[in-house]
Amino acid sequence: MNGLAHAVRARIEDRTCLVDDVVKGGCGASLSDAPQPRVVIDLDETGSPLGGAQSKCDYLIFFADPSLVMLIEIKDGAPNVAKVERQLQAGARAADELAPRGVAVLCRPVLVSRALRHQKQVDLRKAVVRFRGREERVRRVACGDSLTDALGNT
Repeated sequence: MNGLAHAVRARIEDRTCLVDDVVKGGCGASLSDAPQPRVVIDLDETGSPLGGAQSKCDYLIFFADPSLVMLIEIKDGAPNVAKVERQLQAGARAADELAPRGVAVLCRPVLVSRALRHQKQVDLRKAVVRFRGREERVRRVACGDSLTDALGNT
């Protein structure tokens, strides 16, 4: 492991929060074709860099090449887009703390969910997360699909 993924892994003291997949309830997304090396942090697990009572997204995934962090929020039911945006923003703050300062890091906030009604789609198109001075649009991946669909132009 090298680069960003290695640097982040070294900052995690309790490795219990390091996982291999992104699944919550009956919804998840595939990492099978996602770039390696990577570090997947379950923010709900023991050892997470965020406390249990804090608002947070479900996962942070750090990739070494490209230097990128994905902020993942999984919703099995109809999501409250404003709440998802707040949870992803909390994840962005955690990712900013974990990623070394001297490394340029791209950010991809992602909602993994079942089909969205029209108004939820409209709301999601307006949702943004701020990371290191940039605003990033929240992307959506359907439950069961690959997270690489949300990488976009890296």
